[in-house]
Amino acid sequence: MEFLWPVVFLFFPLPLVFRWLFQPDLSAQQTRIQALRVPFFQQIRPFVFTGKAPHHSSAKWLLTAFWVCCLLSAARPVWYGQAETITQNVRNIVLALDASGSMQEQDFDIQNNPVSRLSLVKLLVDDFLQKRQGDEVSLVIFGSEAYTYTPLTYDMKTLRQLLSEIDVGIAGEMTAIGDALALSVANAGKVPAESRIVILLSDGTVNAGVVSVKEAVKMAQKAGVKVYTIGVGSSPLMMQSFMGFRQLVNPAADLDEQTLTEIAEQTGGKYFRAKTSQDLKEIYETINELEPVQNDGILFRLRTELFYIPLLMAFLFLTLAVLQRRGV
Repeated sequence: MEFLWPVVFLFFPLPLVFRWLFQPDLSAQQTRIQALRVPFFQQIRPFVFTGKAPHHSSAKWLLTAFWVCCLLSAARPVWYGQAETITQNVRNIVLALDASGSMQEQDFDIQNNPVSRLSLVKLLVDDFLQKRQGDEVSLVIFGSEAYTYTPLTYDMKTLRQLLSEIDVGIAGEMTAIGDALALSVANAGKVPAESRIVILLSDGTVNAGVVSVKEAVKMAQKAGVKVYTIGVGSSPLMMQSFMGFRQLVNPAADLDEQTLTEIAEQTGGKYFRAKTSQDLKEIYETINELEPVQNDGILFRLRTELFYIPLLMAFLFLTLAVLQRRGV
């Protein structure tokens, strides 16, 4: 057993301090009073209590016990059970999501309704996170710069809420893949080497950042991080221009598949190409089947709060003290 807030015991002498500070002035002038003249004093004398209160001493000790029990309760006593180690199969994943300006391109559809690339990615990542029970996941978002949006966490509810708040251009309009990869590797390096996974999704080419892709790849290799890359962008399609001419349009013209493929191959991962919403869904399902690793175990000790025991005793002592004072 131990007390979580032992500093509370410093308040033990507080009643004595207050009694000393606010004691009445018992000077001779203030205590000199005129006797109360009662003509029928002899008749009421048998009913007058002139001795020391017989319960005064016991009531004082009961109040002292009441104060001690209050302090014991406020100090939060807890009882820890025997330590147990729980092992579980987990994945430790860093999701690096491109939020640059090009992610607002509406070249995907859901139930025949056009949606932006980022909207679709958020929808599928949200479904992916719902299946991450027991896994640790971190979110990195990047555009012109890269940011750790959330550190590695088991809290999927909060992670999904924060994911829904990501918007196009939140990290800038350009694409810093090297910075994003380097930051993701740094986050993944905080977990056991055999379970370091980065999933990097982008729809563009490197045109910003201070860390080159080659440098970031070397960091991933050194840290033993597997990087799975996803290239987003629909296939070329024929569209009719304003003048009535039909022309071939490639929404994924800016996608640098070569760079994403090299990142995956050099780190032991795999490159995926998402041309349709179904492709992207299947990619996340494939990644979901990655072999989990068994962690070293989480040390678990059952903790039981005991504050209510001294609290109940405090009420008991207070009740007894009141009854003593009233002579019950």
